[in-house]
Amino acid sequence: MQLAYPYALLLILVLIPLLYFYQRRGIYGRITVPSITPLRKMPVFAGMRHLLFAFRVLVLLCIIAALARPQLIKGVRIKETEGLDLMLLIDTSASMKALDFVAANDKRKNRLAVVKEVLADFIKTRRDDRIGMIVFGEQAFIQAPLTSDHEVLLEFLAQVEIGMAGDSTAIGDAIGVCVNRFKNIAAKSKVAILLTDGENTAGIIDPNISAKIASDYDVKIYTIGIGSNNAVPVPHAGRLFRQHLPLDEKLLRSIAQQTAGKYFKASDTSTLQEVYRTIDALETTKHKEKVYDEYEELYHLPLYSALILFALEQLLSLTGWRRLP
Repeated sequence: MQLAYPYALLLILVLIPLLYFYQRRGIYGRITVPSITPLRKMPVFAGMRHLLFAFRVLVLLCIIAALARPQLIKGVRIKETEGLDLMLLIDTSASMKALDFVAANDKRKNRLAVVKEVLADFIKTRRDDRIGMIVFGEQAFIQAPLTSDHEVLLEFLAQVEIGMAGDSTAIGDAIGVCVNRFKNIAAKSKVAILLTDGENTAGIIDPNISAKIASDYDVKIYTIGIGSNNAVPVPHAGRLFRQHLPLDEKLLRSIAQQTAGKYFKASDTSTLQEVYRTIDALETTKHKEKVYDEYEELYHLPLYSALILFALEQLLSLTGWRRLP
């Protein structure tokens, strides 16, 4: 047995002031009559007012129980899935504005837009992985924790924007945040994919030191250098300027080598696909989770009870249980 909406039971608190005002009305609700002799002959039962009020309280309780949506669980099983614990480290610095990627319709797109498109497709194919997301620029922070709810993860990915973490590039800090999330997780394969188009220009942690710490915690880092070595068009103040954007491939190779990962140069989307094929060959981690195979809705039982009690209360109020005016 479970409740789909247990917070609906908080509505019971609404009955407290109702009971309070009813009790005060019972004390002060009196009328003055010249004689009660005629009233003694009326077929009215003692305590009828309290009984009818109790019926109405029971009706409200039944309605609240129906809103909580009780369910009878008919089958529970433990499901084992195999997947990676995977963290995406996404560069959102100002250089990701560069328009050196060309879409299928020959329209130029900035680097981050292409990365988001490819990552979205990648997330959809990794059904059994727990995936998290870190964005970094001048700072590094968690955009989404490790989760198997990929629909939510895609929503967080859609919210990633250039400059949201600052215009510089703190690669070392991004790796540090990643290791901090991974260090207490007992998984066979802890993998990070670092996507950047620049060199380390900010942050307080040296990238090589971060890579050494990552290696100590068995975090494997695949590094992807995004962009071209040539001058690329960069939008500024409504105009395009061709500009050389340095990419520290030596650093990215070093990070990958220290953590038993691999470095990729991504000047187009096919290189990113190569990264994903490599990840597919990694050892996976088994996760256990409860799966509710089948359950029966029971909300109709308290709802029907409420209707029956309400009808009974209305009938009694028309008989000898009626209240005096």
